[in-house]
Amino acid sequence: MNRRLLGIGVCLVGLSLGRNALAQQPEVAQQPEETPPDTQEYTVPEGTEFKLQLHTTISSKLSRAGDRVLCTLIDPVPIEDTEVLKRGLRIDGHLGEVHGARYRGKGGLLTIVFDTVELPSGEKVSILGSLTEVFASETGTTPTVGPEGELKGKGPNRIRQAAIIAIPTAAVAAVAAPGPTIAAGAGALIAAYILPKGKQAVLSAGSLIGMRLDKDVIIKVPVSDNAK
Repeated sequence: MNRRLLGIGVCLVGLSLGRNALAQQPEVAQQPEETPPDTQEYTVPEGTEFKLQLHTTISSKLSRAGDRVLCTLIDPVPIEDTEVLKRGLRIDGHLGEVHGARYRGKGGLLTIVFDTVELPSGEKVSILGSLTEVFASETGTTPTVGPEGELKGKGPNRIRQAAIIAIPTAAVAAVAAPGPTIAAGAGALIAAYILPKGKQAVLSAGSLIGMRLDKDVIIKVPVSDNAK
């Protein structure tokens, strides 16, 4: 009996000591969670125009649909007295349609779909934009930009084209005088083969171009930038 009581006493003493040891352990301070810097959202509205510098040479002869197009922003974009998009930001896109120049004077054609803007934080924001104009081309020529944002290569010289058409048509008509319908058809067929190709649509790296935003985009700007 005495041994049993002694064992129970030892157990109780051990439990008491264990509780005291736990109570004396210092509490681990909880680290405060890091919070992202305060930001303010701005909406860049549809129709906003950007001036960009092209860093990729594109050509209706050599480029393919889906090829990436790299640009940087030339002029900052302000909203409510804040530079929401600063000069030098990357604005990239890809080629949509690409058609090479063809015979009968049809020039090449390609379209650019601008799809991404990279913010100073490294965040990439999806956008939708299209080409509006070419301010300056590194090649010295200014391609035509159509109403849908398509870049077009020009056709051959109109006077030269008319002369090329007239010569074979007249020659065939003289040989096949009894059949004017046949002569006209033969002349048109020959003209289709010897007419020069239209020009390719080409823009070299370094060209300055215009882009139109085709959909509203929300940009988060650090509050510290607003005070600048």
